[in-house]
Amino acid sequence: MQFTSLKSRISVIFLSLILVIQVLSSIAIKLSIDKNARRSVNQQLEVGERVFLNLLQHNGDSLSVGARILAADFGFKAAIASNDHETILSALVNHQSRINADIAIFYSADQNSLVISENLSETEVSEKIAEVIYAAKNDIQKNNFTIFNNQPYQLVAVPVKAPLTIGWVVMGFEINNSLANTLHKLSNLEVTFISQSGASPWRSTAGTMSMSSSDQIVKYTSIQPALSTNRNLELTIGDVAFGTRYVTIFKNINDSLYVVLQRSIDEATAPFKVLLLNLLILSIVGMLIFIVSILYVSRIVAQPIVELADTAKKLEEGDYTFKVDTSRKDELGKLSSAFSSMRTAIADREKSILKLAYLDEMTGLPNRASFMKELNSAIYQSETNREPLSVLVMNLDRFKQINNVLGHDFGNELLHAVSIRISQVFRKDNDVVARISGDEFAVLLPATSADVAMNIAQKLLQAFEKPIQLDDNFVDITAGIGIANYPAHSNQIEQLLSFAEIAMQVSKAKKCGPVVFDPSFDAGSNVNLTLASELKNSIQNNELMLFVQPKIDLKSRVVTSVEALIRWKHPTRGMVFPDQFIPFAEQTGLIRDITLWMIAEASKVSAQWLEKGISIPIAVNISARDLIDSDFPNKVSEILKSKGSNTSLISLEVTESSIMDDPHRAKQTLLHLSEMGIKLAIDDFGTGYSSLSYLKELPVSELKIDKSFVMHIEDNLNDRIIVSSTIELAHNMGLHVVAEGIENIKVWKFLQEMNCDYGQGYYMSRPIPVSDFEAWHQQWT
Repeated sequence: MQFTSLKSRISVIFLSLILVIQVLSSIAIKLSIDKNARRSVNQQLEVGERVFLNLLQHNGDSLSVGARILAADFGFKAAIASNDHETILSALVNHQSRINADIAIFYSADQNSLVISENLSETEVSEKIAEVIYAAKNDIQKNNFTIFNNQPYQLVAVPVKAPLTIGWVVMGFEINNSLANTLHKLSNLEVTFISQSGASPWRSTAGTMSMSSSDQIVKYTSIQPALSTNRNLELTIGDVAFGTRYVTIFKNINDSLYVVLQRSIDEATAPFKVLLLNLLILSIVGMLIFIVSILYVSRIVAQPIVELADTAKKLEEGDYTFKVDTSRKDELGKLSSAFSSMRTAIADREKSILKLAYLDEMTGLPNRASFMKELNSAIYQSETNREPLSVLVMNLDRFKQINNVLGHDFGNELLHAVSIRISQVFRKDNDVVARISGDEFAVLLPATSADVAMNIAQKLLQAFEKPIQLDDNFVDITAGIGIANYPAHSNQIEQLLSFAEIAMQVSKAKKCGPVVFDPSFDAGSNVNLTLASELKNSIQNNELMLFVQPKIDLKSRVVTSVEALIRWKHPTRGMVFPDQFIPFAEQTGLIRDITLWMIAEASKVSAQWLEKGISIPIAVNISARDLIDSDFPNKVSEILKSKGSNTSLISLEVTESSIMDDPHRAKQTLLHLSEMGIKLAIDDFGTGYSSLSYLKELPVSELKIDKSFVMHIEDNLNDRIIVSSTIELAHNMGLHVVAEGIENIKVWKFLQEMNCDYGQGYYMSRPIPVSDFEAWHQQWT
């Protein structure tokens, strides 16, 4: 055909050109859609795999927490000790129901007792549970899954200690359709669990697909011996082609459990087939009207296609922040709407995954991983701007006691309330408040020096001066706060946070308010490790020394008693003070030996004084570990007899917090000691968890007001009110009151006016060696 006119030639040329362009554009878009669809499927499979691992981890954590609660239950331990199978089974069933577990097992340490909450073969369970316990002992995670009666379970084993291991509590979730459906809802993937028990053939245990589809997957599994090495397999099931990646998530020693995550490529690309058809129609219409208005077609058709191609590219690169223009009402508008919906869906799905990975569900605050990410970015920004930044770590005091006394639900509510109050203090957009562990919070303060951070930390403590109200309970919150600064202390994120935590530990130990990290703290922690290994031999090597500090009757000025204090005369380090070794002595259990040594020394000294005509009782501090030792009163009695002393010359002091560690056992121990004739006192009163309702039941005769309230009563009205109220309360309960921390005559006179009975402090005497006391006593008299 001949085209003689320039117009027709131009028309033919442009018609041909637009035809070619449209064809090529259609091909390019189809390929791009196919490529993006496959990439999207792969991404969904990867996300699904992470979600599955997180789900198993979450289930495992839930099982572990539940099992530990049961393993720590005193009644459960008592049932084990008495070999009461019915009580053990009842406890297992009740706790299994409470945490929604599917199976609960108790297996004794001597392997002679096995209690199962479900109707399973004891032979099968005992064989396989031994592997789970072995894995728990050796931290082998892959053996946390096993098969009972052809059904796979996820198990967690926790030892029951009293204090040695007397058995194991095993809790488990069944790998069933509920887990598959949960994973399907989170990832929008098809899920199939396949297992093999012994020599039995592979079988579908649970899943979201039809029975016939599951059977085909099982058949495929049986001819693929190494599926765990294959990724992104395309598998045909029935008449539909699936782009499926067959992934082994967890397997036992015999490789008997797989999970198959599947996403249909046809389903992923189906919406775009209609779009391609619409694009073809638009191309035909464009050719018909191209001659009339080539510019119009170019602007209306070609430009949106280019924009959609850019949209597809951005989606491919993972950019979901752009907006797609969906104002058009034609086919391209539908295509734009589809891209916009796809962008929103993918963005929301990734946002949900990120939320699970970086958010603490209980408080709604960022978690540790999120905080470390923000800290890394903030350090980079501070380095660029040459600005400092500070990290503040806060750890609550007595949270363990609150959990034990009021329950974990109350503890969770308290943590949520604490997070709200912290967030009210830090309101800057760039301040980051996070919960990084159980009762530990961290705050990132960009462009903040250590001095400014110290002032902010003081304000944070002031925010907790008002008790937190939860229902009808009022809880006084105190905390240790540590501060580390970039670049003064470190430019490494892990080390910076670690230094802040070390400073926080110093703050808690000294009860001195916020503490800024000092390099000597880190060196001190290394010294503590060495001291810990040497402390055990210090008693046998006669390195411990007994010091005393007098208690004075504030009216008569008579020395009524003395408090026994300990010092460690190290052969190379010199005098080591209690703050340096008592904390890790409590952690390691050596505090029991130290307590018995002090009682023995005090008994010996009191007997020697009595021979010289000095009848002054000696008070010895005891720890929480002593209170939970049911044999402790007998040990004290034996020591008094062996040293020739008597119960009237020895008294014992115990803190509120140590009582509240285990109130029932502490009460029984104190009652036994009181029946022996030993006087008991509450030390550091006012700093522990509020326990007045329990105090009235204890056989104590004396309260010691903590020095933090006494030292500043001359210029602090609140402290005077607290001390005065405490004295009046104690007197109404028939108790004597000792005020610690008297450092000048003004404080003495204030306490006299408040009718305080006894006083103790540097104004009268610092702690002195027991050998120097007689000379001091003569001089004081």
